[in-house]
Amino acid sequence: MILFSISSNSSVQLLIGFEGGTIVQWDLRAKKADFRIYYDEAIHSVSWHHEGKQFMCSHSDGSLTLWNLRNTTKPFQVTFPHGKIQKDGKKESCKPILKVEYKTSRNSEPFVIFSGGLSYDKAGRRPALTIMHGKAITVLEMDHPIVEFMVLCDTPYNNEVQEPYAVVVLLEKDLIVVDLTQSNFPVFENPYPMDIHESPVTCTAYFADCPPDIIPILYSIGAKHKKTGYSHKEWPVGGGTWTLGSHTYPEIIITGHADGSIKFWDASAFTLQMLYKLKTSKVFEKPKPGDGRAAELGEEDPFAVQMVSWCPHSRIFCVVGISAHIILYRFSKYEANTQIVSLEVRLQCEPEDIITPSENENNPCFSEQGSYSPQPHHQHPVSPGSRTPDGAKDSVPCLKVRDKMVRIPPGYQSDLVIQLLWVDGEPPQQITSLDINSAYGL
Repeated sequence: MILFSISSNSSVQLLIGFEGGTIVQWDLRAKKADFRIYYDEAIHSVSWHHEGKQFMCSHSDGSLTLWNLRNTTKPFQVTFPHGKIQKDGKKESCKPILKVEYKTSRNSEPFVIFSGGLSYDKAGRRPALTIMHGKAITVLEMDHPIVEFMVLCDTPYNNEVQEPYAVVVLLEKDLIVVDLTQSNFPVFENPYPMDIHESPVTCTAYFADCPPDIIPILYSIGAKHKKTGYSHKEWPVGGGTWTLGSHTYPEIIITGHADGSIKFWDASAFTLQMLYKLKTSKVFEKPKPGDGRAAELGEEDPFAVQMVSWCPHSRIFCVVGISAHIILYRFSKYEANTQIVSLEVRLQCEPEDIITPSENENNPCFSEQGSYSPQPHHQHPVSPGSRTPDGAKDSVPCLKVRDKMVRIPPGYQSDLVIQLLWVDGEPPQQITSLDINSAYGL
């Protein structure tokens, strides 16, 4: 494997680093080698200083070496950015530094940016990009393996002071840009996020010819929920042209995910634009470690979404989760403080338990928590002690609905949670079908 780096001085020199540890400086005009260096550590990348008098190499032992062309017998500086001295006096063994970029700045110390090089002893650490600026070392952990990165500079010429302002990092499943002009190195907000599989997709639904106002409304509400901490600057990558899709009607794709989240996507153009994100897990308390009820159905993802049903015109939205629960949402532009209403349902009814509608107040198959009422004139409050018939006191839902007053932001707000119950130690059946009729309130 050979790595190339072109010098920025007037003689047009090419620096070639071999993985075996050999470094050759080749003069392109004279067509000959100026010198060869034999180093005892494998080389993964090389980077010139803008003046062409120094260069930096990254190595397989997690070290960085800095070389001066005046004396090439050995590097004048060797550093192990993540190799700390242990109690026995030895350095920690580190992973290879796969790529390094050495960029200068007029008013501050140079930037040394590299991928890899973390200690082997720290198991489970995610892929990382390290930014060294003076004595400060910042490690940015990534959600996916790093494929490549490139430093953006004020000048396109290698023989000028670089003045880096951002780093573009290509990950296996994402593209991010890091702002170097702020001390905490925030990322830029991606104007077209395409990471549909941020959490594994468990269900999808497609809706065509939606009301024309639904996309602007979802986008405006979703914009208010965006994460903070992004760079205040605009996305620095430009170029290309944006072409609208050929469809004249709004299209929306809804994706349900393993973590219980729901995403609404604008599918009207050539690329998907995320409009709004909803987290169904906020309706429930977090399952306690070792809670077998949630794990029995949900395995590792008790909030995973199984199916959705949506009426774009009335904006009523219904979600079925893997823990035998259904959540009904209604859309509101205003924030609300409310208590989540739940309805618990026992499907394992004996034949003698089947009753007429006039006897529904003591129906053993249904129990109410709070003050659920399909219609205002059919309200039947039930005390917690009488929710289940005798002999079925172990009837419990898979997940516990939050029973305190909660603040719900604008957007889709939970109107009702329906849960199938465990009965006599047996888990409820999976919900396999769902439909809503907003015209008749069904």
